[in-house]
Amino acid sequence: MRAARDYLPPVHRLPSVSLVALATAWLALPGCGASLPRAPQYPSADEGFRAADATPPGLDSDPASPLSLYPGDRVALRMESATVSTVEGLSVDERGILHVPLVGDVDVSGLPLTEAERRIETGMHPFDATVRITVLLSEPLGHQASVVGAVGDQGRIPVTSGMRVADLLAAAGGPVQADNGAFIADLDLARLVRGGQAVPISVRIALTGDPRHNVRIRPGDHLYVPPQRAGLISVIGEVNGARVFPYQEGIRLSQALAMAGGATRDANGGDIRIVRGPSDHPMVYRAAIDHIVAGEHADPILAPGDIVHVGSSALADFRDVMSAAAPVISLGATAAVGVVAALPQATATATTP
Repeated sequence: MRAARDYLPPVHRLPSVSLVALATAWLALPGCGASLPRAPQYPSADEGFRAADATPPGLDSDPASPLSLYPGDRVALRMESATVSTVEGLSVDERGILHVPLVGDVDVSGLPLTEAERRIETGMHPFDATVRITVLLSEPLGHQASVVGAVGDQGRIPVTSGMRVADLLAAAGGPVQADNGAFIADLDLARLVRGGQAVPISVRIALTGDPRHNVRIRPGDHLYVPPQRAGLISVIGEVNGARVFPYQEGIRLSQALAMAGGATRDANGGDIRIVRGPSDHPMVYRAAIDHIVAGEHADPILAPGDIVHVGSSALADFRDVMSAAAPVISLGATAAVGVVAALPQATATATTP
């Protein structure tokens, strides 16, 4: 699976020249559309747009771990010797230290219960050589993971036995979604951090249940789910509702146009431009919705960051169209603006016969 960031343009600030002037200089060139290549059915079908697969490999081994002690846990100690007694209300401090009566400080951070028992017994032997210790985990307050970002309910989540990445994300309310069902959360850039290091998994693949990515959650894990910033689709020009919306995997040109309210009465269905790729070297394609509807051309699948421009049957009105569309782009997708702003220089090379 190709990560969304492989398609995304970098974020740019608008130059001092207006968006209308820059875009008009390119899109209004007479005869320019005919020299553009037709949009491929799939983004990966164009060799020039192919990017390295950046999907993490996942984990080859993810063994279950025994019940262990972590900072914040509250325990009770059962001591059996000539008599039996129980000490309750002991806490593992933030250093992972358990203060045991008579013995003093015992480092139990991350130790399985049986190992913690042996360590405490060793400390007790100078006082009672026959004592046997049982550690009872009364409140596993240290068995938590944190989830922050574009999720339904950020915060600390108790880690239960057998919990995996998908379970943790579900316990946090799942990734935030837009009204149309598209994820506002960027699952491709989500990261599971453990011990200060990112675990090499894909959160998006983890949600499919793949065990190499849907790994077990450990206490102290941190899941960060960033919001979508550039994985967007922009539809502008002669449409009834120019808009920017989160990319949905597999979305086709016809669907994007429908989500923007469809083409206006003045639209030129044979003059649709798709701008794709980084702002320093964008790729520009042409498409004709009339031919797609008639079944003569394939309905191309869009890529994250694509800008779709529907041309007008009256080029004299183009400046007005761009003036109306500019606020939609600038407010909804700063990255998309960067691509449009870079078009005059890049297209001059791409469209020269």
